[in-house]
Formats: sequence, C-alpha cells, structure tokens
Amino acid sequence: MSAGNRDRLALLTVLVAVAVLVGLHVRDHPALSHIDELQHMDYTLKSPFHVPRHGDVIGPQAMQEAACRGIDYPLRLSIDALNDYLHLTGARGVATIGPESVRRVELPDCRSLLMTPDQFPNSGLNTASPHPPVYATTTALGGAVIEVVPEVGSPVTGARLMGIVWLGAAAVVLWYVLGSLGASIWAKALLLGLLVVSPRVLHESSIINPDTTALLGGALVLAAAVRWDRQRAPGWLLPMAALVAVWLKFTNSMAVGAAVIYLAIRAWQRRGTPDDPDRREGPRVTRLVAVAGVAVVLTVGSIVAWSAVQDARGLIPAEQLPTNAIYRVDSFQWNNLGDELTAAVSPLRDPFVPDTLPRNWLEPLGDALNLLVLAGLGAVAVFAARGSTHRALAGATAIAMVATGVVTMVASYVTMSVYFDTNPRYGLSLLPFAVAAMVPVIGHRPIRWGVTAVVLATAGATLAGVAA
Repeated sequence: MSAGNRDRLALLTVLVAVAVLVGLHVRDHPALSHIDELQHMDYTLKSPFHVPRHGDVIGPQAMQEAACRGIDYPLRLSIDALNDYLHLTGARGVATIGPESVRRVELPDCRSLLMTPDQFPNSGLNTASPHPPVYATTTALGGAVIEVVPEVGSPVTGARLMGIVWLGAAAVVLWYVLGSLGASIWAKALLLGLLVVSPRVLHESSIINPDTTALLGGALVLAAAVRWDRQRAPGWLLPMAALVAVWLKFTNSMAVGAAVIYLAIRAWQRRGTPDDPDRREGPRVTRLVAVAGVAVVLTVGSIVAWSAVQDARGLIPAEQLPTNAIYRVDSFQWNNLGDELTAAVSPLRDPFVPDTLPRNWLEPLGDALNLLVLAGLGAVAVFAARGSTHRALAGATAIAMVATGVVTMVASYVTMSVYFDTNPRYGLSLLPFAVAAMVPVIGHRPIRWGVTAVVLATAGATLAGVAA
C-alpha cells in the first residue's frame, strides 16, 4: 500500500472513531446537558426562519423535548448548590438525589398539554440569544437531513448527530496541518485521538451547543496562520478563517488571538541571520501587522456588530438575561484576577461525564489527557529547536490559555458589568494549536507509547460504558 493510501486509511479510521463515539454518546444519553443545551436546542429548532431575541421564551417543541428527556445536572454538585441554582435561574422544583440524575429537576410531565415557559430553567427565557446564528442554522439544516435516517426520527437527535460532522471536519483540517508540520501517520492519529476521546471534547460534540465548533474554528485559523507564515497561502486567508471561526461562536476568537501571537513570535524568531531551515524568510513585518490587524478588526467588529443588532432587536437588555443578571457586580473583581489566569489552562480539565459512562474511570483519564497536553507544551517550550515553528506554537498556546480567562473577565465587565468564573471550555479552540506544537514530542517512542496507552484506555472506558 502506498504512503498516500495509508495516510487516507488512517484518517478514515479516525473519522470512524469520531462517528462511533459521538453516535453512541447521543444514543445512550438522551437527557439534555446542563450546559445550556435547552436554550441552544430551542434556537436550533427555530432556525433558520427565526433568530431568538433577548427576552424571547423557549417554544412548545423545546419544552416538550426538555420535559420528556430531562436535564442532566452534575452528580458532584451538592443539593444545596443545585437548589441555589434553581432559585437564581427561576426553575421550578426541588433537587433530590435519585437513581436517575436526569430527573433531579422537577419539570412538567412529558404528556402535559399545559406546559408554560416559566416551568423551565431561566424562567423559560432563551439565554442563547447573544450567539450568532451560523451554528444553529447549519446544525438545523444538517440535522433535518440526518433525521430521515432510520432509527433517528427526531430533529433533536439529528441536530446532536451533527456533532459528528463538526468534529469530523475539525479532524480533517487538523490532520493535514499536522502533516505539514512533519507529523507521521501514527503521530497524527495519536494527537487527534487524544482530542477525540477526551471526555470534555466528546461531551461538547454530542450535544446541541456551539462549543462543538471550537476545534473546527481553531483548526481553520491554525491552518491559515501556518500556511501564510510559510508563504503557501495568500494574506486574506487568515482574516477569512478568523471571520468563519468567530461567527461559529464568539469564544473561538481565542484562536485568532493565538494566531496573532504565533505570528509575532515567528517574526521575533526570524530576526538576525536565518541560520535554521525553519527560520526561512517569512512575511515582512509590515504585511504581518496588516494581515493580523485585519483579522483582529474583523473578529472584534463581528462581535460588536452582532451584539448591537441583538441589543436593538431585544425585548430586554442583554444584562437582564438570567444568566447575566445573577452575575452582576458593582466593581471590577480584582481579587479574582489571579484565578482567571489559570481558568483555561488547560481546556480539557474538569470534564462533565454523564451517568451512562463510567465516571470513576473517565474523570481521572480525562485529567491524565489534560496533563499530557500541559506536559507536552512544556517539553516543546524547553527542548524544541530554537526558532522552530513548534516552539512558537507552544508559546502562543500557553500565552493564549493564560489570557483567555482575563480577556473574558474584562470583556464581561466592560460590556455588562458581570463577573463569572471562566469555564475551561472557552479555550477549546486553542487545542489545535496545542497538539500541533506537540508534534516533535510525540515522535519519541516512550512518550508515544505512553500517550497511546492513555488514549486507548479512555476510548475503551467509553465504549465499555455504552456497551454496558
């Protein structure tokens, strides 16, 4: 078999793994995720003909689905904390511990004909209204096609299965980026496998939530930045990739920041005599500033423009949405600044593992994958060749991870006077940069076998859970 055919076969194997893992997760975990899936489900069900406004309530179809499926809250969340959450968000009912965590929030009976929005979390308001419509519209259209497949039979299940498409597309883009950076077939499969089997990535890819686009958005921006840095792509490619990423979800803008930092580091590496082959002539500083500047302007402009449109359309101000109102503060929370520096280091930590999977196995394995990413970045930063692309990627990823929480904190306070702990998943779009940086590390045999063992163990635990 030729090298090209082996490469394509390995990529196909990764895509099959994506389809199997996401598909089984969707099949065996019908309950809605506590990560705002109810609101994003309503947004998607109404797409493409209606975009929710601030103050819109969830529709009858979303209420019916939520009542019948239930909402899955983390088991590790204490009863007092969960009841506080229900009180703050306006949901009816009292939390109880029972054999089915999907029923720990009292929702209307599935057969009820008298459902009203105020019987659901956040008083039934669609708190997903600040998000741009590209993800919901694409997922709705793709989900409608998947829905006709035998045994699917539900627009919600079809939309969830679109996670296979989003994650698969990210895998394809990242596969070729890793190859351009010198990764072998095994290294590419292993680095992608590390992401695909991660409980964090698997959960986000198996629910209706724009976070499922983070890896694709990050991979597109990474590909554009690396190819342009090597003068294998036109200058407009990076701004266009940034535009696509940010319109999928605003938090994907973290990848744009990482790309700008990467290009700045590469420009610094090239100063003086380019005695290293990896430090060959790149874009001139003036072009770099222009291209990076356009990418940043398009990113910030997109966020500001869509926010202005939704504010103008809204029935209530964005800061009055329950998910914002409960976090209102009177002053900037300087005492929390230190915590925000580590909020997205790394995006894989603290994964949510649903009841249908072996939590006692997957939580520590997820933590192990998280540590492998951090250790890999550290090893590249210390041992990679001076002036190399991989060292630049490691530095850009580390800086962006540290900045994610602070940027989120400042932006939230400036725009709406709110403060909340930044969720690690806001940095998911940085993971393509992280695994791309790890290419030289994964080439060492002991490390390669160690990572292989953790990846296979995580995949095995997931498959054992759904098989049981």
